[in-house]
Amino acid sequence: MLKIVLASRNQGKIKEFDFLFKKTDIELIPLSKYTSEDINETGSSYEENAFIKAEFASRLTGLPAFGDDSGLEVLALNGAPGIFSARFAGNKANDDLNNKKLLRKMHNQKEKTAKFISVLSFFNFKTKETAYTYGELFGKIIDIPRGTQGFGYDPIFQIKNSEQTLAELSKTERMKISHRTISTEKMIKILS
Repeated sequence: MLKIVLASRNQGKIKEFDFLFKKTDIELIPLSKYTSEDINETGSSYEENAFIKAEFASRLTGLPAFGDDSGLEVLALNGAPGIFSARFAGNKANDDLNNKKLLRKMHNQKEKTAKFISVLSFFNFKTKETAYTYGELFGKIIDIPRGTQGFGYDPIFQIKNSEQTLAELSKTERMKISHRTISTEKMIKILS
């Protein structure tokens, strides 16, 4: 079984990755088993931030590592919050504060189109092997949060060609269409 460190502290992401990798030959090990140090996301793109995380974890542990960077891009806001999705309402932000700030910015916007993006980076410090995969999920921002499942912007993101938000879907339903699922399934194929 291939052991790979997952460079994330986001419990929602960790649960999603555990779900996606449970039927593979890959054992995911959370970075928290090795360090409590935070990884500074200093990149200017999803790819750079994902690689920064994967490289940090692989260098620290000597094992291959995954780094994920994902975000929500809103057309009316020129792609914001983008790579700053987790910190949209500031460095001490949480899901509720981020959602409230986004809804305030969207208040008078007619264009509600949005998409979630996931970039997954694989890096092996010993071999220098690197790989990237991408996933997108299209939808729109709604004015009033709906649903209690998921995390992040899920309650205000209505899926394209659906009347439901991501937060209204069960975990199983959400994982069938998620941007993170798309990027992860592509990575599993590369590593198989």
